[in-house]
Amino acid sequence: MPTTLSPPYSPKTLKHPRSLPRSLNYLLKEQRLLFILVGILIGSTFFILQPSLSRLNSSDTHSSIPRLFPVTNRESLSNPFRGVSSYGHGKVSGRVPVGIGRRRLRIVVTGGAGFVGSHLVDKLIARGDDVIVIDNFFTGRKENVAHHFRNPRFELIRHDVVEPILLEVDQIYHLACPASPVHYKFNPTNVMGTLNMLGLAKRIGARFLLTSTSEVYGDPLEHPQKETYWGNVNPIGERSCYDEGKRTAETLAMDYHRGADVEVTDRDIDLYMNCHEMLNLL
Repeated sequence: MPTTLSPPYSPKTLKHPRSLPRSLNYLLKEQRLLFILVGILIGSTFFILQPSLSRLNSSDTHSSIPRLFPVTNRESLSNPFRGVSSYGHGKVSGRVPVGIGRRRLRIVVTGGAGFVGSHLVDKLIARGDDVIVIDNFFTGRKENVAHHFRNPRFELIRHDVVEPILLEVDQIYHLACPASPVHYKFNPTNVMGTLNMLGLAKRIGARFLLTSTSEVYGDPLEHPQKETYWGNVNPIGERSCYDEGKRTAETLAMDYHRGADVEVTDRDIDLYMNCHEMLNLL
């Protein structure tokens, strides 16, 4: 029976040990190390030369801008922003970059479709702010603000402030209130509306303006009335629903100011107060 002879066993030949680590050997092949060094050199040159290039560009830009307004005062040249006030932060105490003006505010105006409210909205839009008008059109008219409908910075919400609403704004101008006992009997906006708006101001940290009336003094015994005058009121008269509602609104505003640190401004809106004065209250 034939037998097959198997070849004799021969172990594998040992590979020659590498004299360099594998990673270093990889870098040395195909001149990879040379390309790495060239890349580092180019990057270092860019970062070294960039500050000097930026200084050259800034000097060329300043020299190429024509002077549109003649400088007539050395003081105005050294500090061109002297006397310019920053909104809500007093006077500017240093150099302000060119092009940075007053921050655009997001403002809600309750009762903004009324006579006074619509004119206030016009001024706020002209000033460059974003305005949200809340009105239930109980006494206001949509036509008073219709010319702002295509303005992207204007928004109209049909809502009764007697019911709560959630918004994110910087300031609240609370004008919503029917200025008539006949209308006010059916809509106690002075109390419930003011309470809801004060709660919103507390929740989001907004500044709050309450528009009151001289009716809070009742039948005054002195003319003109001072802020320290408490009035001569009739709590059960025909107009008491309106008068006492405004007095309660002022009480709520001051309680929120003392107890919750809400920034509150309370002003009597009479015929002598215009929208320009109202804008300066907040």
